Amino acid sequence: MPIKEELHFDIHASIVFQLGENLVTDLVQALVELVKNCYDADATFAKVTVHTTDPPPEGFHFTVAKGYVLVEDNGIGMSLDRIRDGWLVISNSHKRRMKADAKSTVKGRTPMGDKGLGRFGAQMLGNNVEIITRDAKRDNAYHVAFCWSDFRALAKLTDVKVFFDDNITRKKPGTTLLISGLNDPEQWEGEDAQKRLQVELSRMLSPFEQREDFTVTLSIDGKNISLAEVSREVRNAAQLRYTLNFDGSKFTIEGQAKLDFFRPPKSKKDDQVIFQKLVEADKGKAFLDFLKSRNWAKGIQLTTSKSPWFVRFRRERALSDFDGLALLQGSIANPGPFAGEVDSYDLTEPNSDSADVFNNAAELKKYIKDFAGIRVFRDGFGVRVDQDWLKLGERWTTGSSYYGLRPSNILGYIAISAKENGQLEETTDREGFSDTPHYRNFYEILKQFVKFSASAQEDLRRGWLEFRGSKADSFEDVDDDKRPMSTEELAQRFKAGLDSASTMYADLVNAGRESEKVVQKAHDVVNEVIEEVGNGRKRPELTAAMGSLVETIVAARRLGEKFKSQETKAAGLKDLGNQINVRLELLRGQLSEVYEVVGLGLTAEALSHEIGQVANGLAERTTTVKRHVASKYQADSVLSRYLEHVTGSVAALRKELAHLAPSLKYVRHRREGIDILSFAKEMEQYHRDRLEKEHIRIEITCQSPAFTVKLNRGKLTQVFDNLCLNSEYWLKEEMRLGRIKSGVINVRIDEPYLQVSDNGRGIDPSIELTLFEPFVTAKGKEKGRGLGLFISTQLLESEGCSLSILPKRNKDSRLYVFQIDLTGAIQNG
Repeated sequence: MPIKEELHFDIHASIVFQLGENLVTDLVQALVELVKNCYDADATFAKVTVHTTDPPPEGFHFTVAKGYVLVEDNGIGMSLDRIRDGWLVISNSHKRRMKADAKSTVKGRTPMGDKGLGRFGAQMLGNNVEIITRDAKRDNAYHVAFCWSDFRALAKLTDVKVFFDDNITRKKPGTTLLISGLNDPEQWEGEDAQKRLQVELSRMLSPFEQREDFTVTLSIDGKNISLAEVSREVRNAAQLRYTLNFDGSKFTIEGQAKLDFFRPPKSKKDDQVIFQKLVEADKGKAFLDFLKSRNWAKGIQLTTSKSPWFVRFRRERALSDFDGLALLQGSIANPGPFAGEVDSYDLTEPNSDSADVFNNAAELKKYIKDFAGIRVFRDGFGVRVDQDWLKLGERWTTGSSYYGLRPSNILGYIAISAKENGQLEETTDREGFSDTPHYRNFYEILKQFVKFSASAQEDLRRGWLEFRGSKADSFEDVDDDKRPMSTEELAQRFKAGLDSASTMYADLVNAGRESEKVVQKAHDVVNEVIEEVGNGRKRPELTAAMGSLVETIVAARRLGEKFKSQETKAAGLKDLGNQINVRLELLRGQLSEVYEVVGLGLTAEALSHEIGQVANGLAERTTTVKRHVASKYQADSVLSRYLEHVTGSVAALRKELAHLAPSLKYVRHRREGIDILSFAKEMEQYHRDRLEKEHIRIEITCQSPAFTVKLNRGKLTQVFDNLCLNSEYWLKEEMRLGRIKSGVINVRIDEPYLQVSDNGRGIDPSIELTLFEPFVTAKGKEKGRGLGLFISTQLLESEGCSLSILPKRNKDSRLYVFQIDLTGAIQNG
């Protein structure tokens, strides 16, 4: 009879090494995983002792190994079951079960580990592993030891020998882990290696949040290695500080800036003198009042701040207002509450506060270089992310934000927890986060901070330039108007100044002629006086002559005053030039993106012409082919359907080109009579097919007799398209989140107004006051430039019309009705 044998899977012991190499990548990560085990055991400390050449202390199993790492804690220790099921069962972890059941330790800690990485951290460090541990239920401790090299030499895991002794003396509960036979002693030896280890370990054990209930100490070859701390003094040397808080439903950003943030660099001495006179003389009071008066300041709730800070600003936004967030089972994947702080430093010219902490600028730069970036810490333990994982550097290299945060000039952290942010999963090798819906939303929330900080800092910097421009009369006494002038006003003033210069030149010529006459007359009078006195004439004639001389002198003085007034006007021209330079500096930062938009328009013109030619040719050839097919291939239904599809596609393409045509160069200056009701119906018909697919419709109501305007059709089309597309974007987001079943865009005609609204949530409160300014948008990154409404207002103003948002609010207490005022274009009669 054949022998029946049961087959089963087994595993080669060497697989353990492959797991360890993939899961723990370096020495620092290995140490951190072992320290996490101490934390999870409710210890109040983890003491790490390294000796690179000494053999292990007495009482351990492997006595002749060279070099060791000793990790000691005063935690709860391990039971025999915990040793057997935890350390000795690969990839098993009771902590994973605790997390799944939402359980915590006696001290309320949610376990950090859940992948069983501690044992692989030990593998990274050395060849031999020994554990001496005692829990509170026993008087004696367990001693377990094994050798990693056995896993390479033996075929099966069950063949690996494990030393065990259950009668080891230990006074108090806790665990001692010894790793001997160091794999790479050179990583621990020498000043450079130890400095690198100090910095890297400090990055992984938060230097910002020092836990009072858990401390970590490290010594190498008898030398204590102090883990770095970002002290309060260091943080106070920052020019900017941001405090972030997400409470699970609302994201709040609070920023603070010092006066040093606005101060011109030392290399610009003239600017520093101006800054001292305009700002420091009154401790920034007038400057602060000016900043508060700006529209953008209201949008960021700008207020005064307590010393040493100058201003405070904030932005608050509900998670439900974010667009494009990842969903999980139809709901927003909420990453859970978290907080953070970010400090920004000027490393080119450290301020006085910095000098108090660091001896020189080089020392500050070195410190920031070691810890620069925004790091993530879960319960004080670092999650490895790239230094610029939020891509702050992109905003600098692309020029989209000259004043934004620089990744190399900031110190900051985001604090998450195992309890509140368990859905933010780390990769198996602890080298970052897994790409999950929860992480994508966590990342999107923080990108909102990046966007806000760049915008706020740009406004603040430009606020100083505007303030300086408005105070130019403080230097030349040109104008009593303290408000900043618009670019158009500056141009008018400059033109008036040039006109004045022409008049001034004529006056100077006439004044020169008069002065010659005056001088000659004075000369004649003096000669006459001298002659009369010499002839012994009577005093009355002398008196009259002297009176004439006085009158001449008065006239000369008047001429001098006239010269002086013209000189003041000339100085005014100089100041106007300065103000124009300021205005140009304000606009320069926005030109790059405007050029991109202009470039797209030029491309659209050329492309539309070429596409039109292609469409015409394709239509003609398709018609010819259809005739040919109809005469010879009547039974070929597949070919006939294809030709009908081509014909329909060409018609759709021509429709799009016809819609675009009024905005192109060759017709954009043409004004024509437009019946507003007919125009609205044409727009509804154009957008209908696309919107119906998205379950959106346009409803038109006319509250007054139809009226006609004379303006450029292309401009009006662009404005309507922008309002329609904005509504479409946000309505689709509302439907995606299940807040509404279908969307409605309402177009209301009431002479002389055309109003557009929808049944979405309305305007985000954070941008109400700056809605029509350039580069303002509530859409997420790369979902909108923030130029649509700004360009729409410019297009309408060029036609004597305007665009505004009505004060009426919807059920969500938000503004939602856009109004186009066509008064300036209405045709009379």
